[in-house]
Amino acid sequence: MLLGIALTLNFGLVSATDSSNNTTQNLQTTQTSSVANLATTSTNKVATTTKLATTSTTSKTTKYAAGSPVSTTSAKTIRVLVYNGNGAITSCVNGVVNALKSANSNNLVPGYYFTYGKSTSITSSILANYDLLVMPGGTSGYTYINSNSISSSAIKNFISSGHGFLGICAGAYAGSKYVGGSGVSYNGWGVAPHVSSKVYNHEGSLKVLLTSSATQLLGSSGTLTLAHYNGPALYGTSYTTFASYSGGAYNSYAAIVGDTYGNGRTVLSGPHPELSPTNYTLLDQLIVWAANVSTPSTTSVTISQINKAAKDVKAYVENNHKLPVYITVGSTLFTRGQFLYFLTTSLQRVNSGSTSAVTIKTVVSPGTATDTVKTGTIQKSEFLSIASRITSFIGTNGRAPAFVSSKLGNIRFENLIYMYSKIMAFYYNNGRLPTYVSMTKWTYGS
Repeated sequence: MLLGIALTLNFGLVSATDSSNNTTQNLQTTQTSSVANLATTSTNKVATTTKLATTSTTSKTTKYAAGSPVSTTSAKTIRVLVYNGNGAITSCVNGVVNALKSANSNNLVPGYYFTYGKSTSITSSILANYDLLVMPGGTSGYTYINSNSISSSAIKNFISSGHGFLGICAGAYAGSKYVGGSGVSYNGWGVAPHVSSKVYNHEGSLKVLLTSSATQLLGSSGTLTLAHYNGPALYGTSYTTFASYSGGAYNSYAAIVGDTYGNGRTVLSGPHPELSPTNYTLLDQLIVWAANVSTPSTTSVTISQINKAAKDVKAYVENNHKLPVYITVGSTLFTRGQFLYFLTTSLQRVNSGSTSAVTIKTVVSPGTATDTVKTGTIQKSEFLSIASRITSFIGTNGRAPAFVSSKLGNIRFENLIYMYSKIMAFYYNNGRLPTYVSMTKWTYGS
């Protein structure tokens, strides 16, 4: 558990209870040899290494879009539906869910946030709430194809209209054009229209070799050891091979491929990246590629949107004793660093009487720091001064400070977000800024 602060807003004139007012305003950098000093009475050097925050949050379905895997100004959400009905194997379903949770809590695919839902049936109305469908490992692809609870037309329309599909093992068999071998012969859904499947009878770990396409499109390379439970060996023409089997009966056959169906993308995987030995990063990268959803076009956020988000963050922290990994402002998710910038900029603008929108910018989140804050109050003049220093620091360095020194001690990054969320939530509710903010220590969960 980490040390944090709880803040209580009060409207009125109250003196600060701490008399240590000759401290240095230190804004910690994310470079190992950089100096960032915004001093009030002296100058101190601060040196740290970069570490992105990885606090997890409860998974839930949202309506927001996700985009390309490059660094952008906002985090992008991919909404994933995982089938868990007849024929699906529980361990495979849970493995996919764990991969999504791990991506969020460990920043496995920077710039992306995953939400998920599970369903025992697949219909057009259910799919309408998602960006990508996962058909996990199961008893057989034939079972999926002939299930009364799965609408093949709904899946085809979903993908062809621009959404994504990930089929693993049984899901890959079902998604391919044709399945044959070992006495088996049937047509799949054909949502990977250029790919056919051969039955590959093998249970246990095996090696796959990632291709140059995987390096270019996913950011992964090398030879991996993955779990395999009779998943398909894939072949055909005009598709993208992400990995091929390395050794064994089907050496050089494709193990993981990407294909297009209408305006959508399909990934088929013979191996199980979600099972031990797990490779959650690879699975999440495949989902990002297949989802292929558009980047939000938002270039600015309004003061009202920021302050409404502040109210929501305040409530979230007080209910969960932690910050959300990403914060929704308007209809877009942003990183914590960006949200701190929004908060401090919004504060300064409303204090000066301005209501102009705040332009979105990239802000790197800092590493961890320790709070040394004491119980007491921070007057309006000081929290305005701190806000000015924070926005100036971000503007110069493109990153948020790990902590800020105040008259009550060091306030770390996460609790700066909470403090300014409280302040701007007060403004949102009352139409005016508080005269001071009271601060007491509390336990902050990760």
